Amino acid sequence: MRVTHNGLWALVRANLRATNARTRVIEEQAVTGMVFNRPSDAPQLVGQVDRLQATKLDQGVFETNSSQALAQLDQLDSTLGQIHDALTRARELAVQGSSDLSNAEQRGYISQEVGSLRDSVLDAANVDFAGRYLFAGTNWDSAPFDSAGAYVGSTDVPSVRVGDDSWVQTGRDGSAVFSGAVDVFGVLDAFQTALESDDTAGIQAALDDLDGALDQVMAARADVGNDARMAEDAGSLADSLSSEIESRMDSLLSADPAETYTRLSELRQAYETALQVASSSKGQNLFDLI
Repeated sequence: MRVTHNGLWALVRANLRATNARTRVIEEQAVTGMVFNRPSDAPQLVGQVDRLQATKLDQGVFETNSSQALAQLDQLDSTLGQIHDALTRARELAVQGSSDLSNAEQRGYISQEVGSLRDSVLDAANVDFAGRYLFAGTNWDSAPFDSAGAYVGSTDVPSVRVGDDSWVQTGRDGSAVFSGAVDVFGVLDAFQTALESDDTAGIQAALDDLDGALDQVMAARADVGNDARMAEDAGSLADSLSSEIESRMDSLLSADPAETYTRLSELRQAYETALQVASSSKGQNLFDLI
């Protein structure tokens, strides 16, 4: 059996093109250090790499969400701490004002301080962070309390996704914190009125009401603390998973330098051999070249 010159050269050219193409791929791997520079380089890895990249992007979003949520929750915790301090001071004044040693004039001075404390609590209830009112629920674009202490925000609570199945609340329904079982502003207003009218019984009643207000604020602060821990843990988990995914992708895509250069050397040698065969094959039988 003899092979025509045209057939022989077609086979030789095909072999040269294939070897040259593979050589370029390996050369690129040697330069980039990656076995996967385009889908055609490793089609069997495309699906796996795409899934890993999508998961890594998700973890990046979760980490960002966790960080932003934690910043808002830290502000909430700090604000609730200020409110707790103001109510604690109001309770101290209630103890002082309910004493038989206090007279109407002294209670009048105390009422002025209580009024200032009430204003500070209202300011804290209308705190905003980066343009978001934290006690306004999902209606975070507007201040949640009017000057009378009435709630005008939303009872829906904003939340953000920090994991595949994890969400944390980034704001609060102010009505639950300040107008729940105890109306914080109502308590402070009634206390101030009792002081101004020298009403000993009303001042004494304010003590129990202020205790209830303090309990309500402390419960809200505990909830914020729980969400903050969840956000922090979720951020740490997302960072850890991102690193793990990066490591897995490196193991899939990174080319081994020694193996890459060995293969490159072999391909170059094969290419040179094919060229030598092509240059000396004129008029020979194909089987003579084997």
